[in-house]
Amino acid sequence: MTSVREDAKIDGSRDAMFRLLDDESPCVRQAVLEELAEWGDDGISFLRSIEDRGDPEADTASELLRELGWEDGAMMFRRFIRDFSYELESGFLLLDKVIRPGSSPTATSLRLDELANRCEELSLLPSSPSERCRLVSRVLFHEESLRGARLDFHNPMNSSLSFALEEKRGLPMTLCVIFLLVARRIGLELEPVGLPGRFMVGCFLDEVPFFVDAFEGGRMRTSGEVVSFLRKRDLDDSARWLMPTTVGDLLRRACRNLVSHHLRSGNEESAHLFSTFGNEFAEAYRKASGN
Repeated sequence: MTSVREDAKIDGSRDAMFRLLDDESPCVRQAVLEELAEWGDDGISFLRSIEDRGDPEADTASELLRELGWEDGAMMFRRFIRDFSYELESGFLLLDKVIRPGSSPTATSLRLDELANRCEELSLLPSSPSERCRLVSRVLFHEESLRGARLDFHNPMNSSLSFALEEKRGLPMTLCVIFLLVARRIGLELEPVGLPGRFMVGCFLDEVPFFVDAFEGGRMRTSGEVVSFLRKRDLDDSARWLMPTTVGDLLRRACRNLVSHHLRSGNEESAHLFSTFGNEFAEAYRKASGN
């Protein structure tokens, strides 16, 4: 328990630090970073309190949190949702930071770059979209041995991009997002397709579309085969399911998956967190539509 004198000293240090936050001197900036790093958890609380209050220094506090590796993943993801400017890679890297607070978005992006570079090394241009999809599948599912998570399907970590890349397994959606991000890096514009019970990657670049089932090692399916896949599982086989899914809907479904998986494991606190994200998406869509 701290004494009154110690409390006053702490408050004085916080006041002094607060006055230095917007100092533009590089030397002062470095000294601030070093001092906050020594504060540890107190430094995190100090900066987040400034963010929460919405002080004019809030942006500076956010920058310092990023530089110190203390970003609040949930807060960043909420900010992303509310901005309503949804981009696939940014959204899933931010979601990853919530699932695995210690993950590095930069490291994950660099890993995706490496996989795309390997695809480019093996590429024989010009080639058709189907040939390029097979090339991405070769790198991801044969060379890298990415697999669908079957034995521990409901492990919440399977929704994490960084975890899937490290552990070589993931949910259908996670594997599809990896496939999409690698494909887009080599100029192959594919789309996410949110079927009932299974996510796939859709290619609509030729007259006849086809689909890549990342959970099945990159198996390529025609529209008819996808419909058959749904019918065999007594799922809705309406043609609307064969169309691309928006990034927002993709992320909302990822959050619903995480709610289900956390509830299954008895982690009600985490389930509630991801449920609130779903509500945030609904509110963002409502505001965007003017309702």
